Amino acid sequence: MAINLEEQVKLLVELQGLDTQIFKHERDLAQMPENLRMIEDAFKEKMTNLKALEDGLKSIQVKRKERENDLESKDLLIKKLQTQLYQLKTNKEFSVMQGEIGRIKADSSLIEEDIIRLLDQIDIENQKIVKEKDYLKGEEVKLGEEKRRVEEETKRISAEAELLKIQRSALAEKIDKAILAKYERIIKSKDGLAVVAVSGESCQGCFRIMPPQVIHEIKMKKDLVVCENCARILYLEE
Repeated sequence: MAINLEEQVKLLVELQGLDTQIFKHERDLAQMPENLRMIEDAFKEKMTNLKALEDGLKSIQVKRKERENDLESKDLLIKKLQTQLYQLKTNKEFSVMQGEIGRIKADSSLIEEDIIRLLDQIDIENQKIVKEKDYLKGEEVKLGEEKRRVEEETKRISAEAELLKIQRSALAEKIDKAILAKYERIIKSKDGLAVVAVSGESCQGCFRIMPPQVIHEIKMKKDLVVCENCARILYLEE
């Protein structure tokens, strides 16, 4: 039985339409894990700010503890010197000891000021951390919603792709095996685009102007005509 080339080209155009949708769905599906990773990475990046605040708070708390230990050491030293003060025998020794105790007390006062300043800093950092945690709770809710949206979108696209593939299989059955094989070879090597229209005398695959002879051959409908530049199957838009 002779092949009706005009009908075959129409089927190829229809097949190309399905394949274009299938290729797009497959690209979208391939991109979904990357989209999800980007969403999760963005949330992790926001978490680093909280960790930085918590690390900063720990550093201040360590400093406060160090200064409290310094103050405790100064207090013990003052008590020790005060005990020794009344064991001294000369006024000069007594005066020197009192001077030393005065200097240590002055140091203690500075340490106490440091501790108060650090306690104020700790309060401020705690407030920042509470605020950041509240913010991250909201962001975590958004993350969950976005992940669910991506998962639902993945399911929807997968279902649509499967339906298109069923339609494609039914359509491919109607196409001559040799013509279909040629189409399959081209589409694999041409990023999913094997059949293109000639519009305004130019190939819509590579936009090269087609010679009048090529246009004439397409109109004759005796053989499949391919673009000499991009090797895609050509047809004329009705």
